[in-house]
Amino acid sequence: MKRFAAILLAAILLLMTLASCAANDTGANQSPDVSASDVASPEASEPVSYAGTYTGTAAGYHGDVTVSVELDADGKIINIDVGKDHNESEGVGTIAIEQLPGAIVDAQVLDIDMVSGATITSKALSAAVAAALGSAGLDPAAYGFTAVEVKEAKTVEFNPDAMPEKAPITDTIVVTDVKGREVSIDLPISTYAISTMDVIDYMIPLLGEDAFNMLVASGQDGGGGIERYSSLYMPIVGPYMEHFGQISEHNAPFDLEMLLAMDPDVLIVNSAMAAHKYAMEVEPLLTEAGIPIVLIDVPGKSIDTSAQQTLKLLGQIFQKEDRAAEVTSFIDEQYALIASKNLDEKTDKPTVYYEKSGYSEVYGSTSTSASGWGLLIALAGGDNIADPLLLDGASGQGGGNTLDPEYVIEADPDFVITSGAGGGWMDNHENATLSVPSFDIINRTGWNDLQAVKDGNVYELAHAMSRSIFSFYGCLELASLFYPEDFADTDADAVMDEFFDRFMLVDSDITIWCQSVNEVIG
Repeated sequence: MKRFAAILLAAILLLMTLASCAANDTGANQSPDVSASDVASPEASEPVSYAGTYTGTAAGYHGDVTVSVELDADGKIINIDVGKDHNESEGVGTIAIEQLPGAIVDAQVLDIDMVSGATITSKALSAAVAAALGSAGLDPAAYGFTAVEVKEAKTVEFNPDAMPEKAPITDTIVVTDVKGREVSIDLPISTYAISTMDVIDYMIPLLGEDAFNMLVASGQDGGGGIERYSSLYMPIVGPYMEHFGQISEHNAPFDLEMLLAMDPDVLIVNSAMAAHKYAMEVEPLLTEAGIPIVLIDVPGKSIDTSAQQTLKLLGQIFQKEDRAAEVTSFIDEQYALIASKNLDEKTDKPTVYYEKSGYSEVYGSTSTSASGWGLLIALAGGDNIADPLLLDGASGQGGGNTLDPEYVIEADPDFVITSGAGGGWMDNHENATLSVPSFDIINRTGWNDLQAVKDGNVYELAHAMSRSIFSFYGCLELASLFYPEDFADTDADAVMDEFFDRFMLVDSDITIWCQSVNEVIG
């Protein structure tokens, strides 16, 4: 009897051991539902309540954005209030502030589509909510939040000993700039300054790496060109920022003190920009200091000649006239190719709507055939739908105009050309911090029925290209899109590759020059 009892006890103990192992195996190989409270406090023996309101802050476009996030006991987001003391741009960043909190509450995730045109504000809102969740003891990753890796900006301390050495003056020339001003310049040029960094793209084909070795100052542009160009070119040409000073903010007066301190042999100013006005304000003092101002004009009023005129003028100033002739010859060939197709005589021109920096809720500005991107569209044989309304008026000679949304829909353009909403300028390289645009304009009310959208003829072009040495590519690419049969044997991208191979210091893929918005969206 005792033997039977012992066997029975052993069997019971064996069964208990097997059951325990099975339970452990189940826990190791299965993932039961985990609530937000489980994520934050997996070791808690009692349920944790997250009910309450929590605050979070993140850096926006114009300062900090602060949010108050209300949670229920389980960590569900009930409401998000954005502080009223933010300084985000009216009609751009404020749209993100109006829309995203509700979208986050509805989806219960922070990984939501950014508002096009307000990417920085959108990311700031998401990060601020994540900070609030963190202060509640929750893991923002459980809500789909991924912190953006911010590359530390490479700063170069100014080194006066790195300033280019001034060569003795051996000659003096008088040049006539685009405004008909006769400007006396001492030669040779040892140092120079420019109104915005994109002007250096006219210098590189003439001077090579010396375009940076001789550069001592530039004004800033709206896209942060000073930082973009230094990120791209310093790994190639060395730390030229050691002898560089910023002489203006975007569309702002020149810093006369900085200009005089950097003492360039010449200041080259693009008169198509606001810098022209500010340069003339300080011209008397610069002249007294021996710093002449030369005005260039790109894109000018003749897009097919302005870049070449600029190159010829710079060739005189920097004593590189033969090289300037070589570069202008290449550009002339591209415009001659377009002219050979007699696009002006076409009777079936495609209708085109151009828009800058637009997004779903707000229409961006447009241009007529007399300015900006309108010049390129006209040369490429497009029929600009803005012309009948704006071309004959005073406002038709510049940008900043908008078209009524109903007019655009009624016009039903064959092509929609955008700029300023996609990738930036000189930012498509390994040292750049890239942001992916959402291109939500084709989701506008009524746009699904536009012929351009249905045919996949919505394109984004690099905005600064219209005033750059590369504008020939914009014209050639648009002409190829508008008239594929006429340009069946033309590869605009191959032409651009050749130009960069022959005249620039980098490859042509440093900017996204043209992309189909339809393909980007999906």
